[in-house]
Amino acid sequence: MDQLAEILQTATGITCHSEDVSPGDIFVAIRGRSDDGNKYASQAARCGASAIVTDTNEKLSNIEIPVYYVANARAACAWLASEFYKHPSKELSLVGVTGTNGKTTVVSMLEQMYRAAGLCAGMIGTVSVNLGGYSLPSKLTTPDSISLQHFLRQMRERSVTHAAMEVSAQGMELNRVDHVKFACGILTNVCPDHLDFHGDFASYLAAKRLFPSFLAGAPLIINAADPECRAIAQSYDGPIITAGVNMAADISVQVLRTSRRGSIFRLRVNRPINGLEAYEQALRTLRLSAPGFHNVENAMLASIAALLQGVSPAAIARALASFGGVERRFKVCEHNECIVIDDTALNPGSIDAVFETIRQFRYNRMVVVNAIRGCRGPAINSANALTLLRWQRNFPFTLIITASYDQTTFADQVSHQEKNAFLSELDRSQVNYHYTDTLSEAILTAQATTRPGDLLLLIGAQGMDHGFSLLTSPKLSLTVVPAAFAVNGRDGSDSLSFT
Repeated sequence: MDQLAEILQTATGITCHSEDVSPGDIFVAIRGRSDDGNKYASQAARCGASAIVTDTNEKLSNIEIPVYYVANARAACAWLASEFYKHPSKELSLVGVTGTNGKTTVVSMLEQMYRAAGLCAGMIGTVSVNLGGYSLPSKLTTPDSISLQHFLRQMRERSVTHAAMEVSAQGMELNRVDHVKFACGILTNVCPDHLDFHGDFASYLAAKRLFPSFLAGAPLIINAADPECRAIAQSYDGPIITAGVNMAADISVQVLRTSRRGSIFRLRVNRPINGLEAYEQALRTLRLSAPGFHNVENAMLASIAALLQGVSPAAIARALASFGGVERRFKVCEHNECIVIDDTALNPGSIDAVFETIRQFRYNRMVVVNAIRGCRGPAINSANALTLLRWQRNFPFTLIITASYDQTTFADQVSHQEKNAFLSELDRSQVNYHYTDTLSEAILTAQATTRPGDLLLLIGAQGMDHGFSLLTSPKLSLTVVPAAFAVNGRDGSDSLSFT
């Protein structure tokens, strides 16, 4: 990196987007899945870039500014960003949370625990980025390396001392978290997901083993109930802390009571752990306002990390008791005398967690509206359909499926292959369901199907983001009650209109 260190001395910024180039910036040309940054090198030069960094095998021609050829442009970009912003993570007590499900909830819990302790807190996650009194919506679960280092530097400028961030498998594999130093890591759980990017589950697991950088002696907290977590942790060469609900572990949780309003549980430290000397053998009773066994696991992992960062049990207790949940993470409300649950369940593990929690609810009938997952490949959609079928066999519900073509952008639109993969599994099982192309029609169908005392479950990723707002919108109206559901859901007999 010596050659790159020279151009940093006069650089005014780092960017990998040619439209964002300002005079004096270093432009890193990254080859992505759908586009190649090298095509925009000339444009970056015309906009005043001071240098181009690339890993292309072809020589860039007609470029009148210095061009630096590296083995990996993404890795070089991460190094440049960390150097330019002067390694802000080293000035923070930063917790990195990885795993398939639960990352967003865990970082949100941690942020609330920090605040309850009177600390200046920051957070980087799927829903939002909090820089310490200033928040902005997220574009990626784990931002690109330049944005990430910039956010961390802004946190320090705003006096943030403690922060938590989500670390995705893609973020690790694409070098986004290179040179970010974590004081603690959390591994929540692992199940099939992002198979479109990784190719298969084995490759996804391999990506999870690409641990980000940790400060010396930084612990990794793992969910001991998950066999994949235990296997992945074997690759970590630092201290490991196992945590489990109703099971033997370094730190264990005993659930005392659980209901639709939350849970009460006890947390016990079972062995000497550096940083937890004051809590060893102590039995702490905590109340969590969010429902679900999966949220007890999330609270357990967040509580351990907070204790290791010096947060008192009293502050943790206050935070969990008042935790209001996260947008579209098992949000429960009532509408037209029905219970409505909205969740971003998007893989088999998160779908299982939702239905396990619903067992605690009382209702007459259940209606499920599921949005097919777009731009994630047929494999995950086939797996999601099979998971729904498994639950429906012993847990009857009315099923409405939608591709949400009216509510998704190009980046999240359901392909023919994804739609076919999902519906084919349902057809093979001869299950009754109703399919609609649009989310609006799916919500209207659900409104016509539910009665007072029923439970309406809205699940899915981006395709269901606007499901609840459509449900409560006075502009959405029904003119004809839908006909009975066909065995393959494609009879086209429903007559619906929108105003």
